[in-house]
Amino acid sequence: MPARVIKGSGGNNRKAPRVQVKAPVVNEIKQEEIKKEMEAILAESAKNATNSAANTSQSFSILERAQFYAGHDRLNLQGSSVQRVRELQEENDHLQREIVAKEEELANCTDPLAILADVEHRKIIIARNTGEILKIYLRNEERIKRIKELESHNMRIQNEMMEMQGRFISTKDMEEKTKFASDFFIMKSEIEHNLQEINELNKK
Repeated sequence: MPARVIKGSGGNNRKAPRVQVKAPVVNEIKQEEIKKEMEAILAESAKNATNSAANTSQSFSILERAQFYAGHDRLNLQGSSVQRVRELQEENDHLQREIVAKEEELANCTDPLAILADVEHRKIIIARNTGEILKIYLRNEERIKRIKELESHNMRIQNEMMEMQGRFISTKDMEEKTKFASDFFIMKSEIEHNLQEINELNKK
């Protein structure tokens, strides 16, 4: 009986070191995987931020806006909006020519009130069209403003992610590593959500 006890005890002593050595190796491998994934995510985030900024409209001067309303498509509107603005501007130009012609008829007409009514009607249509152009322009400015807000937010998040990555690498505490990794991937999800909204805004 004593011989069996000694043999069993010796067997347990041989197994214990293998368990103690194996656990840290697994942790190190997992940490390295997370570290590499963080690096890949940060690189992708930087690339997306650059692409998004390239698609964002710039600010426009008073002169450029004046040229836009005079018929120059200087503002970076989306395709459908540009087409609609052109249609409205062309209609306004046509109505304005009709107004000039009607006003020239006033000197020799027998019913000036009818002509004045026609002129007033055309002016109302011009005002309505101009109002629609302004609405398109304002919606576009709001779209651009929102895109810039999202891009700025993503830049801040990306900086925080880089800081979180550094903390993850430097700390030896496993609980802290878990927390930093969790925060990092939550931020990644937020950036992805913002990029999705930016893409949708660029389609409008």
